[in-house]
Amino acid sequence: MPLSSPHSTQRFTMMGLMLMALLLCYIDRTIISIAAIEMQKEYGWSDSQKGLMLSLFSVGYLTTQLLGGILSNKFGGRNVYLFCVVFWSVTTVLTPTAAATSFAVLLVARVALGVGEGATYPASYNLISQWMAEHERARSLGLISSAAAVGTVGALLVTGLLIAQFGWPSVFYLFGGLGLLWSILWWQIIPAQAPAAGRAGPAAGSERAAIPWRLLLTHPAILTLYVVNFGGQAITVLMASWLPSYLVDTFSVSTRNVGFLAMLPWITLAVATYAGGHYTDRCRAAGEDSLRLKRRLLSSGFVVVILALLGLVVTQQLPVAIALVLIMFGGVGVIIPAFSTIPGELLPRHSDVLFGIVCAVGAMGSLAFVFGAGLLLDYTGSYDAIFSLLALACCFSLGFFLVFGRTREIAYGEPSAADGS
Repeated sequence: MPLSSPHSTQRFTMMGLMLMALLLCYIDRTIISIAAIEMQKEYGWSDSQKGLMLSLFSVGYLTTQLLGGILSNKFGGRNVYLFCVVFWSVTTVLTPTAAATSFAVLLVARVALGVGEGATYPASYNLISQWMAEHERARSLGLISSAAAVGTVGALLVTGLLIAQFGWPSVFYLFGGLGLLWSILWWQIIPAQAPAAGRAGPAAGSERAAIPWRLLLTHPAILTLYVVNFGGQAITVLMASWLPSYLVDTFSVSTRNVGFLAMLPWITLAVATYAGGHYTDRCRAAGEDSLRLKRRLLSSGFVVVILALLGLVVTQQLPVAIALVLIMFGGVGVIIPAFSTIPGELLPRHSDVLFGIVCAVGAMGSLAFVFGAGLLLDYTGSYDAIFSLLALACCFSLGFFLVFGRTREIAYGEPSAADGS
């Protein structure tokens, strides 16, 4: 962010608070992955029940991805962001009560958490399009992904220790309460509209064109984003939900230590996404063609992920498995900032709406993989099929993008069947 701008301090504050909220967002969704190990013992769940409980977050999540984009486009990301944090924080605080009431009530709470968090990324995309210059956006998107990774790291680092010391309900009370405190700061400090001098890009204009639903639902270049994210988003969500259980079940890692091992990939992701965003912005500033750059980065990232997943199928050594997971998350860190800027390139005026749909489709993939993982574990007793299917989905996502991907802006009158680079 250019420090010479008279609004740089305000922009920096907005980005800082937004990143803090995303950190809490991922803490609140991740703590269940470790708490569920103790909850399963206490309540006697099967692996299928645990998989259902973990996966239902994605049901709520996908329902508000699209709605979040529409509301952010109409009312501004700041207001939508505030509502999201309040809603998911209250839900987090109430999770232990829901679990103690019944399994069904806990499932409702998990859906509600997803509803609260679902609009967060479309709102973030809106804020970045309003506050950040075009040459800063890949780095900004890399930063929000890094914050998500750091939030996951924080959850994995302290959750096991807090549970061992105070019991599993404590983590929900602590982090849900922090979200409510954040909401007060955001309300008091961040204005509803970006400062005029700080606004950037087509999305910052005062005029609002009608949402081009036909393009969003039929254009090949846009449909390609949905296909790619269906498999791509499942990587991090599946690992966030099942990695602690994988380490405990496969290598007999203790609940107290699993958080430390499971956080290492997220540190890798935090570094890789920021570095990837910086590299993407630098290549674009140097004049490299956007589509060629995106094809190169997505190919590199997906190939690394696929090879790491296949390695997990055959390895039986804990150090090797950890190394492969780190490599996989490094590949994801290359993919995220390169892929995330494409909605803004295709439809600048409605990038938040498009990004919301892209995330919603990704949530569908996450739901299928997280729930399916529990079923496969009950049926096969092994994680091999899970990793193999995810590798296959990544192959399909990459192939589809290489054939149909595009980054050139779509004219609103352009026929939906048109395509090109």
